[in-house]
Amino acid sequence: MDDRRETNHFPRIGVTVPVDMGGSGDLYPGHPLVYLERTYLDTLQAHDMMPIILPPTVEKEWLVRYADQIDGLLLTGGGYLPLHEDPAKLPGLDGTGQERFRFEMALLDVVVPTGMPVMGICRGCQMINAFFGGSLVNLPAHGVVEHHQEKKKIPGHIPVHGLTVAPESRMADWLGSSEIRVNSFHRQAIERPGRGLTITARCTEDRVVEVVEAPDHPWLVGFQFHPEKMWRADPVWSNVFRSFREAACAYRRAR
Repeated sequence: MDDRRETNHFPRIGVTVPVDMGGSGDLYPGHPLVYLERTYLDTLQAHDMMPIILPPTVEKEWLVRYADQIDGLLLTGGGYLPLHEDPAKLPGLDGTGQERFRFEMALLDVVVPTGMPVMGICRGCQMINAFFGGSLVNLPAHGVVEHHQEKKKIPGHIPVHGLTVAPESRMADWLGSSEIRVNSFHRQAIERPGRGLTITARCTEDRVVEVVEAPDHPWLVGFQFHPEKMWRADPVWSNVFRSFREAACAYRRAR
C-alpha cells in the first residue's frame, strides 16, 4: 500500500534552525531570531513531508513533546563562521551558537534512542558526529579543494568536487554508483567519527569526510554537503529524501 494512502497525511519532520540573540552583529539587532534557508523546507514539502520548525529549548518536557509530535528529525546547516577569519582559529560547533548546540544535543539525546529517522546536513552532520563523541577539524584556507564554493559565488546546485562512496552503504544504494560530484559549503569537517558511526563517503580529491551513517540505527545519516540544493538539477538526490520519508512513515506506523 502506498504510504500516503496509509497515513492519510504527510510524515512530520522536525527541523532545527539557526538562532541569534539580536546582538549588534546579528541579522536584526535588538530582535532575537530563529531563521532558516527555505530550501530545506521546500525540499521536504516537495518530497511529501511536512516540516515543523522546532524552537530551541533545553526543557525536558518540551523536548519530549517535540519527539512525540514528529516522525523524523532534520538537523540543518548554518551557524555563524566569519568568512575572513584565520581558518586555524574557527570555533567549534558550540562556538557557532551555544543555545543551538545545547538544544540539538539535548534533542538528540531524546530522539536517537527511539529509533526515529535523523538526517544531518552540513553543520547538522557535524552535530550528529559531536553527539556520538567525534571530533571536528578546521580546513586549510588553500587546500586541494575549495570547500566553501560561496566564496567563488558558485550556486549550490552546481557540484564542485568528487564523492567516493563506500560499497554496501545506504549512499551506494541511493546513488547506484560509487562516484558522483557534490556541492560544498563548509570550512570545517569531521576529523574522527563518533562511536557507532561509519564513514561511507569522502571527497575524492582530498579525502575529507562527506557522509557518515549509523549502521545500528534504523535511519541516521549525516551529509557534509547539501543534497537539498542538488535534487532539482540531478534527480538521483531525490532518492535520499524518498528514503527519509519512507523511514519516517515506518517509524510512525511502528510506534
